[in-house]
Amino acid sequence: MEALYPEPPHLTVAVWVAGDEELAFPRACDVAREFGCVPSGVVEVAPRGRRFGMVQDLEDRSIVRLGGAEFESVVRGGDPVSRALKAGYRGKGLGTVIVEHLFGTEVETHPVAVSLSAGALGLPEGLWTLKDRKAAYKLAGWASDVLRDLTSRTGAVYGSIAIEETLPTPSALRASHSISSLPFLSTKLPAVVLDKFHTAFSRTQPVAWPHGIFFPGWTPFAKDTPAAVDRTALTAASMSLGNTLTAPW
Repeated sequence: MEALYPEPPHLTVAVWVAGDEELAFPRACDVAREFGCVPSGVVEVAPRGRRFGMVQDLEDRSIVRLGGAEFESVVRGGDPVSRALKAGYRGKGLGTVIVEHLFGTEVETHPVAVSLSAGALGLPEGLWTLKDRKAAYKLAGWASDVLRDLTSRTGAVYGSIAIEETLPTPSALRASHSISSLPFLSTKLPAVVLDKFHTAFSRTQPVAWPHGIFFPGWTPFAKDTPAAVDRTALTAASMSLGNTLTAPW
């Protein structure tokens, strides 16, 4: 159903919360609304108590269209039988926007994301027209603001903005799956982990938020022109983050 499938390529603003993802999901819905998105009434649901890695693993999931009050109840966890997996919204100039659970494991908290079409951000910068450039910078600003509010609202440990990439869970990070070049790290993380990200983004000006640090490793998201991210150092930093979160800290 179109209401739950933005046009590709997809821009994903995602967070990982060390707690109940069912609490993070409605907060992500609140953020979507506060940033100009209107509920479509379409929700993908599944029976409570089902463990899953990917949403597609749940054969008994279904898509329903609900009225305003019922939609809000379901996305906020008010249905005793079903839980929301995806919730549909629409935004002016944004098209279809969804709040969703990303790929995870049956034993880890799933990342929660606000996802939409990447538009001009999904094109190589060399192909941008003047109109594309303006649209790309506008969407980059919107996504950065959403990440700042979403990480604050949910108390996220880490997060990212990415195009056609998922946010790795801690176990995936530990297994060398690198986070994107637009990561957020909570200041509650150990200094040794934060230092490794500063090393990976040594030629990028980090953005300090009250609750964490955003590393804008790509031009539309940065005030200056950041140099290329040290991918080897970013993988090492991601592994350090994963190792930290899969052990007591």
